[in-house]
Amino acid sequence: MRPRPTLLTLLLAGALAVAGLGAGAAHASTQPAADDQLSFALLIGGPSNDGGFYQAMVDGLSAAADTDGAIDVTVRDNLASGGDASLENAVREAAASGDFDLIVAHGFDLVPAVAKFAPEYPDQLFATSLPVEGEPANVEIYLSAFEEIGYNAGFLAAQGTTAGSVGFIGGPGLPFELQSEAGFRQAMAEYAPDASITVVYTGTFEDPQLAQEAATQMIGDGVDSIWNQQAAGQSGVYTACAAASGVNCFGNSPYSEAVNPDVVLASTVSDYTILVPQWAERIRSGSWEVGPDLLNIANGGTTLTDATAAGSGRLPDLQAAIDAYRDRAAGGEIVVDTADVSG
Repeated sequence: MRPRPTLLTLLLAGALAVAGLGAGAAHASTQPAADDQLSFALLIGGPSNDGGFYQAMVDGLSAAADTDGAIDVTVRDNLASGGDASLENAVREAAASGDFDLIVAHGFDLVPAVAKFAPEYPDQLFATSLPVEGEPANVEIYLSAFEEIGYNAGFLAAQGTTAGSVGFIGGPGLPFELQSEAGFRQAMAEYAPDASITVVYTGTFEDPQLAQEAATQMIGDGVDSIWNQQAAGQSGVYTACAAASGVNCFGNSPYSEAVNPDVVLASTVSDYTILVPQWAERIRSGSWEVGPDLLNIANGGTTLTDATAAGSGRLPDLQAAIDAYRDRAAGGEIVVDTADVSG
């Protein structure tokens, strides 16, 4: 869609940028769009078929674009393989090309590059999955309510334990993972208050061997129910679970079951499709928002899958528990505390 809108200067309130959970959104006025056809670029650091965080956005954006019928999507993946220079080049080249109505930079590794180049291309619209330093007026923020993802995960883990010992396996230990851990602990306190919790951060999302070693150690220590926040590394968690009888494993995306259908009993999921109609309407109507847009329990942006075949076979009451949980969510009965992970 050309010509590209001109944005008025505004700043996102600092509290929103830090916490990502404030009410309301800042607005920027733009000139009305010339036509309805849009072009989006999706930039991701890892593979588009990772079976997790990246693929969820690739598939969600593509599906929503197909439903819209007038959005073209260009995906550029594996950008982190070339280090920071590759990430920066991808953002700069996409912005300089003038080919895209919106550049979606999905992942924490792309945020510094957007912070660097967004001010140089003020007429280019961006969307990022974390706040951007300097809060540029042309950068929209979409945030998962990570405490709520962790709460969903804690609910699942509580369904899977009989020994009263559960495990949480993360990656580098980034702030959003600590938020997830806080939500996980809140859910455990509500659904399995007497259970002990073992938390391990492997240092990466992508190493199956490290994830397998972490899960194996947990299992050896008596953990019998595990959720992970891994990407490619999740296969290692499921390998460890498959080798141990009586251990229940839960995934973190709609693709987790496919990684090991005999082991994954149910999964937490993020639904990015809800963002695309909002972005498209704002661009077409000539009004942009810097957000944040939230994916949370209330709007279905974070939720649970049904029990898998393995889940129903191993835990006959799991699907009924998930159904009851969804009813509580729909009724606004689930309240998850916001975590302060700044320290």
